[in-house]
Amino acid sequence: MLRRAALVCFALVLVACGSGGSTASVTPGASALPSQSPSPSPTPLVKLTAADRAQIAQLEKRPLKTPAPAADGVCAQGPFTPTITPYANGSTESDVYGRGPVYGLGSSPIPAGAYEYFDVTYFTDSSVHSVVLVRIIDLSRRYAGRFVGPLALGQSLGIDTIDGQDFAAYSELALPAEDPPANSPAAAPGWGVFHIRQGIDKRFTCAAIQIDTATKTEVLLGA
Repeated sequence: MLRRAALVCFALVLVACGSGGSTASVTPGASALPSQSPSPSPTPLVKLTAADRAQIAQLEKRPLKTPAPAADGVCAQGPFTPTITPYANGSTESDVYGRGPVYGLGSSPIPAGAYEYFDVTYFTDSSVHSVVLVRIIDLSRRYAGRFVGPLALGQSLGIDTIDGQDFAAYSELALPAEDPPANSPAAAPGWGVFHIRQGIDKRFTCAAIQIDTATKTEVLLGA
């Protein structure tokens, strides 16, 4: 969900890490915040049940796993799933990021001061029955991802101006798979479709998107 013109363009084109990558614990570093005028209160709007919040607390204990940057500087992207059918009307999405049970599609970048944001879509399949945690960090370990909107939570990162509007930014994203938003087209039974705006410092080179569910951790890379 990070391909610069596409994640990270997903708004961060999702790309899977190879199994040979490092799994060292990483603490996302705060990147410089743009100077901005008075803004909305940085209070997350995500509505999670007590069980969801307990699950998030457990998922947050999992260390970030990031592969070592490639010696040639190339940001490997993938893996991809050829086709999923997440909609009730039978419509499909092709070449989505991830092996499941969570998938992603990206977008073109949206400039936002020191950051680039992306409007991405995450899909949770019918095997996901609890909240999903998403975190992002560049492979350089210098730039952490950020999220805005009603599903953002975690550490407050200040206010970002995107398309002339101020948004409170946070360090994490929660996807309540058991209570997905209503969308058009409607999701197929058991599927969740989440339209998300996520970003990262525009100096990033290869972003790792870690997706934690109750039963799996998958790391996707994007450039």
